[in-house]
Amino acid sequence: MDPKIKVIYTGGTIGMIKSEAGYYIPSSIDYLLSFVPSIDKIGVNLTFESFEKPLDSAFIGPKEWLQIAGVIVADLDNFDGFVVLHGTDTLAYTSSALSFLLKGVSKPIVLTGAQIPISEKGTDGIKNFTNAIKVAKDGLVNEVSLCFYKNLFSGACVTKTDSISLDGFTSPNHPILAKLGNEIEYTEISKKSGDCGSIFEKINDSVFYLSISPVFNSSSIIEFLDHDSIKGIVLSVFGSGTLPIKVDDPLYNKLSEMKIPILVVSECLKGGVEIGKYEAGTVLSELNVISGGKMTKEAAITKLMIGLANFNSEKDIRKYLTENQVGEL
Repeated sequence: MDPKIKVIYTGGTIGMIKSEAGYYIPSSIDYLLSFVPSIDKIGVNLTFESFEKPLDSAFIGPKEWLQIAGVIVADLDNFDGFVVLHGTDTLAYTSSALSFLLKGVSKPIVLTGAQIPISEKGTDGIKNFTNAIKVAKDGLVNEVSLCFYKNLFSGACVTKTDSISLDGFTSPNHPILAKLGNEIEYTEISKKSGDCGSIFEKINDSVFYLSISPVFNSSSIIEFLDHDSIKGIVLSVFGSGTLPIKVDDPLYNKLSEMKIPILVVSECLKGGVEIGKYEAGTVLSELNVISGGKMTKEAAITKLMIGLANFNSEKDIRKYLTENQVGEL
């Protein structure tokens, strides 16, 4: 029997049409499917489910991540794999979130989208969609992955780096899972069974992303941090771990007194952070921050949200954040 694959349509450029006002808006799954009759020849048994109102990915966040994960978990026993069609702007956030939420799922969950609507000349949507179905059909990558252009990426190791090019995503610090061409060339790293782990059903979105620049304003940041709703911070720093803050800075005092997890990532695409390498980063050690290693900002933000929601003690949250969950570090 042909593998059974469920396609979840959330919206995004891949299925968009131009409105009367001249800008792109999401259309229906039926409209999208009318442009890909070739998927019937891939050799899979496809089932489709759509968001009631397809969304531009700018409007997809924690609520929708849980919705997608819920659909997958509910149908785990009914399908051999899943494909999620999604807008590209926040695609890396969703793939990261699903990677952590669904760590315990040992089936292909493949996300993809398009830079050009599927109805337009030169679209990358048809190729991305069919490749995603083929990856799900093959069943060799039993984890969350992101299929785009000529590459298959690990879901929590990818970031969008180009807003126009068809080659819009990269995995700066981690190897790809496959090269996509006329044939799919899987790497050895992908030929493994899914890691047995947890399936999470909660997200705490009380996370603040703080990106430090040479002109940051301590008082403005402190005023914002005074809100009790902030339960965790992802701190983006220079290079391998420097920032223009010293222990006598009011912002240091504020961060220290908050006693919440601070997960540190580099603003650089490649290399990651190395806490304590430079004197200009010693304040990080004083704050007892958590190194994000080579994580992307998308992985760090979503991992912190899920860690805060699913672990109660500071020790357990810190343990979750410091350990490599799905290859993100």
